[in-house]
Amino acid sequence: MKTRQLRALRDELISDMDLAPSATTETVCVRLCEVMAQRMQREIRLRFDDLGAGLSGLWAVTDDDVHVIVVTTARSWVHRLLILLHEIGHMLCGHRPMQLDADEARALFYPNLSPTMLRMIAGRTTLSRAEEREADQVAGALTQGLIDWTRRQEARPFEPGRDDPAVRAWYTLGYTPPRGHSG
Repeated sequence: MKTRQLRALRDELISDMDLAPSATTETVCVRLCEVMAQRMQREIRLRFDDLGAGLSGLWAVTDDDVHVIVVTTARSWVHRLLILLHEIGHMLCGHRPMQLDADEARALFYPNLSPTMLRMIAGRTTLSRAEEREADQVAGALTQGLIDWTRRQEARPFEPGRDDPAVRAWYTLGYTPPRGHSG
């Protein structure tokens, strides 16, 4: 994907997410999948699960065309978002997900699927190194776009109230209100 094309896609996707300035990383993950589902006109199920050592995420599609993304819970929310962006990168590049038969899909949707079973399913991927690099490139562009979006948000400064235990703690830790603050 060419740089200009990638930037346009990134900006359009972030715009379509219509995030509130207070959006959490978890909210970004969920909203990103909702927007991708709308764009693809397909159901996308996002699941966070302990994938075990050596595996951070997977993307698969069921026989009935439900796209499933599983992201590890063994990392911070920011790391989870980066993993999700990589999987979304595969989608945006038009890569082919692994196909799941009905039994595998049922197992994947079962909430207590073992990390061993998830590794077995994920081990069937047929993505090439070039496709992995391309997904990384798209994920990097999306990450940069989200960082840029974050920088443009208005952040209200912390202004404590008058009689609150948390406020007393802030003052104890050295908080100094801005000039002209009468709080």
